[in-house]
Amino acid sequence: MKKICLLILLAMLLLSVGCSKNEPEAEKFPTDNLKIIVPFNPGGAVDVTCRFIAEIAPDYLNGHKIIVENMPGGGAVIGQTFVSKAEPDGYTILAYTSSVVTNPMTKTTTYTHKSFQPVAMYCFDPEVLVVPAGSKFNTLEEFLEYAENNEVSVCTPGHSTSHHIAGMILQNRLGLKFNYIHNEGAAMQVQQLLGGHVDAGLMAFGEAQGQIKDGTLKALGVMHDERRSDFPDVPTFKEKGVDILYGAWRGLAVPKDTPDDVVNTLAEAFKGIINDQRFIEKMTKAGYPIIYRGPDEFTKYVDQSAEDFKAILHLLKKN
Repeated sequence: MKKICLLILLAMLLLSVGCSKNEPEAEKFPTDNLKIIVPFNPGGAVDVTCRFIAEIAPDYLNGHKIIVENMPGGGAVIGQTFVSKAEPDGYTILAYTSSVVTNPMTKTTTYTHKSFQPVAMYCFDPEVLVVPAGSKFNTLEEFLEYAENNEVSVCTPGHSTSHHIAGMILQNRLGLKFNYIHNEGAAMQVQQLLGGHVDAGLMAFGEAQGQIKDGTLKALGVMHDERRSDFPDVPTFKEKGVDILYGAWRGLAVPKDTPDDVVNTLAEAFKGIINDQRFIEKMTKAGYPIIYRGPDEFTKYVDQSAEDFKAILHLLKKN
């Protein structure tokens, strides 16, 4: 009897081991397509660069695609709110820009920049001051001298965007008279400038370079530490005596409670995409400079940006 019981027990043990070996392993993230929410209109730099990422993504995400979905409105608040409330499973990603920092400090939102986990920064695009081709301003010096005593209209892609902040810093530092015309994106800025409806615009260089190349816009100065090799005739503000470095940063983030292993998987995938020669060629051709930061470094950068913004918040509320 004891032998029979022992044999039965042994058989059950072997059966249990066999079943466990046959059980399928847990599927690795991702197992389905992902989505990047771009909280701006189509055609701007954030939209274009996210589509560059999406084209290459299947090679780094188990063959799964990234779908880019535009969700504009409220100066990016609508799209940012959507992602902040999304399931924190890694499948809904936000095109993460400085507006995530500035919107909660200047508008009523249900989120802050802490509502997101930064995953990867992929671009820093220096600010450029542009005017219509027929503008009376031909140099940065002419523009700044005129704006000291006369009001000039300056278009931005939205209140409290990095472009607006760049104008605020410049205005405050030099005592200039700016009348800001805020809208919903770079495409609208270009229309305003080409139509001669505004005196000037503050834009990311990558967004304005096409019009600068074909001569429909004039670039008076770039807020970078050196001239761009592809636009050697555009001076820096710094060399004209205005020591200002500013620009638009672009990256990707997920809701804050996304599991660490999912964040790490996404971070590795995006690092691979950003360093992929196909992505580099697309970004270079389009004029978007690549700067990579992983989750930890990107988080520190965003936190510092928030502190810097707080320092000028009292000025921004007046404009």
